[in-house]
Amino acid sequence: MVVYVRLKVRGRGERELVALVNGGAHSPEPVLVVDEITAREMGYVTGEAAEASVADARRKVYIVRDAVELVLIGEEGEELSRLRAHLVIHPGLEEPLITDVTIDELGISVLSFSKGLWRHASDPPGRVRVSAKPPYAL
Repeated sequence: MVVYVRLKVRGRGERELVALVNGGAHSPEPVLVVDEITAREMGYVTGEAAEASVADARRKVYIVRDAVELVLIGEEGEELSRLRAHLVIHPGLEEPLITDVTIDELGISVLSFSKGLWRHASDPPGRVRVSAKPPYAL
């Protein structure tokens, strides 16, 4: 199990995504990273070319600066937090993800990656949230 969260993404339209909370992915500013198909469905085809360092290599990605507003959604559909972010289009990416800075600014604290447990900065002490289910989950 890993931690996934529900995000309402507002940019060129609005849609909901389930994103991987990837604390191992670093970015200097808040970003939502998506594959080219998801980006196209959101109305974005390309952006500023850049090179991203991933665990095993460097990859060509495309950045659309200040393209989206991310709204973190709780289990009951409540809005927990929001922020402006860059959209990073990563060809071949398997699932949408958010990076360390994005995680922090949305107020997400992971309690257990292996159990899929997290909490929000506004949660009362003792509140534990369970990972959202990605669309392909059984």
